[in-house]
Amino acid sequence: MKQYLIFIPLTLFSFLSVKLTGQQTQALNNPNDWEVYNRKVSFNKDIIHLDSGRGNGILWLKDSEFCNGTIDLEIKGNNTQGASFVGVVINGKNNDIYDAIYFRPFNFKNPQKQQHMVQYIAMPHLNWKRLREVYPNKYENKLTPTPDPDNWFHVRLVINYPTVKVFVNNSTKSSLTVEQINLSGHGKIGLWVGENSEGWFKNVSVKKDTMNRPSRILMDVGHDQVFWNDPKSMDINNEKINRVYMMSGELMKTIKPINVQVDYSYGLLDENVLEEKDILFIHVPKKQYTTNEIQSIHNFLNNGGSMFMVMDSDYWSSLDDTNVNAIIAPYGIQYGDAIPDTLSGGHTVKGEINDDVLKISYHEARKVNGGIPFCYGDELGKAYPFGVYATTKGGGKLVVMGEAMVSLYMDSWKGVNDYQCQAFMQDVINWLK
Repeated sequence: MKQYLIFIPLTLFSFLSVKLTGQQTQALNNPNDWEVYNRKVSFNKDIIHLDSGRGNGILWLKDSEFCNGTIDLEIKGNNTQGASFVGVVINGKNNDIYDAIYFRPFNFKNPQKQQHMVQYIAMPHLNWKRLREVYPNKYENKLTPTPDPDNWFHVRLVINYPTVKVFVNNSTKSSLTVEQINLSGHGKIGLWVGENSEGWFKNVSVKKDTMNRPSRILMDVGHDQVFWNDPKSMDINNEKINRVYMMSGELMKTIKPINVQVDYSYGLLDENVLEEKDILFIHVPKKQYTTNEIQSIHNFLNNGGSMFMVMDSDYWSSLDDTNVNAIIAPYGIQYGDAIPDTLSGGHTVKGEINDDVLKISYHEARKVNGGIPFCYGDELGKAYPFGVYATTKGGGKLVVMGEAMVSLYMDSWKGVNDYQCQAFMQDVINWLK
């Protein structure tokens, strides 16, 4: 029986515009371009005002899908202690899931609070308090030059996922440089005010960098997946959340050098969900896929999309729980029963995916029949491959694994250390994208 234990210690009108690389500048001259959450908003000539209230408030810029580029604006809060938090939201998925960079004007002239002028947060779990406790001085800093707490100050955010740089008052030196704590790195943008805070904003402009588009993984989390999930969508008290954050952090290290981002699918898969995605990531599901879902996946693969699919031994999910074999059958691949290899440890072979032999985690796995084998256990030679790959006539690619540990970044197991999970996953994703 396998058990995994992981411990983790706008002026609006003529002044407000969105500049799109390779596209004409669009003047946002209508308040209907915005959608407010948990605040009252007013537009007065060149100034946007969000009133104060309980909780955080956001003024979303509608249809503002943003990844890399620059965001320029002027912001004004006030010098009221503990009641002036003003900033910008990025990577917005909904009113609860987003990242933000915000300012505390009441600290601008406070010599005891110099390190707490500007702050990055990754909501809903990683607010300022949590980040300050776990990573002191990493996600907040002082501003150079120091603005007047009662006056307007200019902000420029320069974003090249995952890096965010914050410049104030036209300084050439970044006051804060952080790496986003998320796998997605794109979403809606908006104007933000915090608890009991009001804010004023003007001269907002957004310039998207549409060059060098990242490849996108769509991670299926809508079929009762055993391990992978979107950590930001999980309850903070969920017993699995630490494990999911750990795995997500390792995946982010994997994809950062190869220009890849991750989105999540929470429900049924269809052509709309798969549109503009490059890799479908299916990892140990326990729920049946519908006929329409299977056909949508086949269309995706037959038109050049890629898929990374993982099952494991019957302990986690059986072939009766989920009909994954119906997904991979047209490509000559099928999952079988358990592999009679009880020795911990596995390896890859040199080939199209891996340039070198990699030592990868393995312990109790399921046979994978068909395809081109490239992963084996260490005990029984090449008799029972647990990882294979294939291509489709339309240029799609598949990697099908019968063992979950390597894609859970289990780099130590049963006395065996130094598994090369990071290198393996990077090679696989790089080949698929």
